[in-house]
Amino acid sequence: MRWLQTWLLGLSAMAMIGCPSEFGKEGRVAKAAHKDSMELVIKRCSPERIEEVCGNGRENTPECKQCRP
Repeated sequence: MRWLQTWLLGLSAMAMIGCPSEFGKEGRVAKAAHKDSMELVIKRCSPERIEEVCGNGRENTPECKQCRP
């Protein structure tokens, strides 16, 4: 069974080396992880900014959702 583990490790290494667009520094996986982490960051806006982007019935706009505490 040692040959099976070696074969799987080799196949995994070849896939990682052959897919820099997926796993590289500027790959899709890195970009998706960065985007997800940025969504988790709490953004705080001043009361004036909240009134500016959320006032007059604009509570459901993307700008207002980003600014809400």
